[in-house]
This record gives sequence, structure tokens and C-alpha cells, in this order.
Amino acid sequence: MAWFDRVSLLGVWGGGILLFASIGLIAVEIVLRKGFNTSLQGTNELSTYAFAISVSWAFAYALFRKAHIRIDVLYVRLPPAYHLALDGLALLALSIFTILVSWQAYNVLATSISQGSISNTPLGTPLWIPQLLWFVGLLWFTVCVVLLLMRTVVAALEGDTTLSARLVGSPTLDEEIELETEIGTGTETGTGNT
Repeated sequence: MAWFDRVSLLGVWGGGILLFASIGLIAVEIVLRKGFNTSLQGTNELSTYAFAISVSWAFAYALFRKAHIRIDVLYVRLPPAYHLALDGLALLALSIFTILVSWQAYNVLATSISQGSISNTPLGTPLWIPQLLWFVGLLWFTVCVVLLLMRTVVAALEGDTTLSARLVGSPTLDEEIELETEIGTGTETGTGNT
């Protein structure tokens, strides 16, 4: 799992670079519009693509950091014996959801390729290019979710509840403080997934 975590980190860095490039492009666009009454044409389109691609790649990174939103009001009140079952159920539901989303994203991409679709903007971007990067990010997230589910099931079958909790359990306050400290000092090491 550590290798998948590292690739997800690279994906989120790539998405971050795309977002910063988008911000720079928007800043240039604003200066050109206000100062020179002209436009680059397509800034909005390119920033939209950058956002969609970066978000799709950030999902896997958030998965490994347990950063997806959890509503754990019931979870924290139940005995720890129930936590693994709830975590497994949540991961199974997420797996099914991501498979369906990735399948639909593939259908969108395949349609754009087969029809030769281009954006109806001055740039006339072939839509398969941003859609491919978006789809690959979603597919990567799906692969990570399914593999994490499989690893969690194997750990549970081996009776290693500590590993299962570390992989998919709701983060404890101490884990959240440790992660924030690592991020603040620039020493983030990931989740330690094996």
C-alpha cells in the first residue's frame, strides 16, 4: 500500500501544480482585461480542466490520509468490536461508488473519442485530452479503494485488528494532531500502510 500512497502523493502534487498554473493564468487574464482591454481566450476553460483533473487525483491522496468526510457520531459511541465492520462496510460502499463513477467517466471519454468531440470555445480543445487525465485520476482512486478494501479484509481475516484500524479506521484525535504536526513541519511520512 505504501507504493500506492507515494503515487497518490505525486498525483496530488501534479494537481497542485495545475492549480497554481491556473491561478497564474487567471491573474494574467485579469491584468490583460483591466489594463489592456484584451483577453487570452480560454482561461476559464483551462482552469476548469485543471480543477477537475486535480480533484480526481486528490481523492486517492485523501483516502490514504483518512481525509474524506466521515460522520462518526454513532461510530465513536459503539464498542471497538463494531468499528471494523462499519469501516469495512463504508469502504465497500465507497468501492462500489467509485467503480460506478469510473465506469461513467470511461463512457464519457469513449464517447468524446468516438465522436471526435471538441469544446465549443475559441480554443476548440479536443475533449478527450482533459477527460483522459480526469478519468485516469478517478480510475487510480478506484484501484486504491479496492486494494485498500482487500488489504483490510486480509488483515481482518488474519486477526490483525490494529492494522485494519490503522488502514481504514476513523482517525483518532492523536493521529490527527500527529498528521497536522508532520504537515506543519514538512515531515509528512504518509499513513504507514503496508
